[in-house]
Amino acid sequence: MSRARRAGILLELLLSLALFVAGATVIIATVRGSNDGVRRAAEYARADDLACSRLIELDAGLVAMDELRGASSPTTDVEFTVSIVVEPTAVAGLVRAIATVHPVEGTQSRIIVERDRLVRLRNEEVP
Repeated sequence: MSRARRAGILLELLLSLALFVAGATVIIATVRGSNDGVRRAAEYARADDLACSRLIELDAGLVAMDELRGASSPTTDVEFTVSIVVEPTAVAGLVRAIATVHPVEGTQSRIIVERDRLVRLRNEEVP
């Protein structure tokens, strides 16, 4: 085998190895990004479910208004904190309840989800 032929084979080998490494890097980055997106979507779904559940509990009367007196009523889940704020409306006995979900760790400035619902209060609970 001539020296030029061996150099050509070595160059082809290095080029194919570089292309393989570049392709593998792109694939690994794409998989990491996809996993991160799936994790965020699952976190959002759990937070949304928790907020909706707390609002439905309030609407069903499972959470008393005495627990919600004041600005907010924080409820701590394993990974989320839910705050419910009740605002009066123009209709008697009907209030607007806003549930805000934050992560437990970190700052309270990051809101994962915020849901609101009109809730009809019972006569004994009307503020």
